[in-house]
Amino acid sequence: MSDQAPSDLYELLELSPNASFETIERMFRFHAKRYHPDAGASGNVDRFKRLVHAYEILRDPAKRAAYDAVHQNQQRDNHALVMNADATADDYAIRYRLLSLFYAQRRRNMKQPGMGIAKLEELTQLPSEILELHLWYFREKGWVQREVSGLLSITVVGVDEIEARERSRAAASTDTRIGYNPSASAISVKSGYSNNPVAM
Repeated sequence: MSDQAPSDLYELLELSPNASFETIERMFRFHAKRYHPDAGASGNVDRFKRLVHAYEILRDPAKRAAYDAVHQNQQRDNHALVMNADATADDYAIRYRLLSLFYAQRRRNMKQPGMGIAKLEELTQLPSEILELHLWYFREKGWVQREVSGLLSITVVGVDEIEARERSRAAASTDTRIGYNPSASAISVKSGYSNNPVAM
């Protein structure tokens, strides 16, 4: 029997990074007894070897200190990843704004419709790494293309996309303004007559 090992040695031994040496010893013995190759159904050679490896590092003060430095960096990276994941809700709005800028530039100057990263940074106040993500998305979707000059410009597909979004926004705005209710818009018919007949 084999399973994928956690890369986190503390996670493997089910320990807090602040665990004492006594706790490390106790948890290692607990897991080693369970996963020892001679433990019967719960025995797991691969996991047992990983447990021994983790224990040998965490019980040695020098090795543990070196591992902790790497572990803390990994934890910071994981935290940053979670924070970036939380920010994805804003990505749709950013892409809409960027595509609108490309569209506006195309309308303003058909002979020079392109814009570069520096100009986009200036207009949007977004860092280049964020812009690169969205520009990659635009290129993959075929919404922008690179001009001979090296600048990026909106394509026909991109224009269709921005106009479709504008129509959708306009429709939503109209529905809200007139109090449109799709569930109540259809005429209710009973026995061939409307429940709310219009006076003739």
